[in-house]
Amino acid sequence: MSLLGKAVMLAWHDLKEGAHADHDDWHSHEHMFERVGIEGFRRGRRCRGVDESPEQYFLMYEVDDLSVLTSDAYLTRLNNPTPWSARIIPTIENMNRTLCNVRYSYGGGLGTIMLTMRFSAAPDRENELSDWLAVNLNSLPARRGVVGAHLAVGDLDASGVTTDEIRLRGGSDQHVDQVLLVDGYEEASLRSLDLELTDALMQHGAQSEPCSGLYCAVHVVSESDLPLNV
Repeated sequence: MSLLGKAVMLAWHDLKEGAHADHDDWHSHEHMFERVGIEGFRRGRRCRGVDESPEQYFLMYEVDDLSVLTSDAYLTRLNNPTPWSARIIPTIENMNRTLCNVRYSYGGGLGTIMLTMRFSAAPDRENELSDWLAVNLNSLPARRGVVGAHLAVGDLDASGVTTDEIRLRGGSDQHVDQVLLVDGYEEASLRSLDLELTDALMQHGAQSEPCSGLYCAVHVVSESDLPLNV
């Protein structure tokens, strides 16, 4: 299992014009270390969108289980942003943030580029889609250009809790139902796989065409990195 836990926080967002350098400075030198320092957080990853990706950024935090993302320790951080956070967070736009359980995780190690596919099952085809995913995901990491494949399922109740950080960025986030994450090292392979998986998901019960995007990893912080920030 290449993800370090049974749950993830997934987020996609844009930034106001001219905010990228300050945002990345904050995110790399304070925010990710702050988050990974919370008990139960294992690894954080920031990625930048490639070409026509729906949003400019994709973020992922891997945690022990979903209770970490509803814990007092995490909520205290969300409701007490640092001065630097309070300055940067209002520059974030079009936030899509969901707390998810990891249903499947296959592969090993980290790639350099991530394909994210957001989708929902058609109301009368949930079981068909679930069965197809259960059978077919485990073979993806053996494909050329791929190192991992994971399915995350959103918990909309947990994701809907309002915090001070949410208020700073406008008061509402979008959420996702299910997300297929394909981690790899070869953009062309992931683009081809996106087309293949889109057809398969539609054929086997997705309600509509998945919202797909490619995102290059630019900074990863794990528990073992925390002493380096002291």
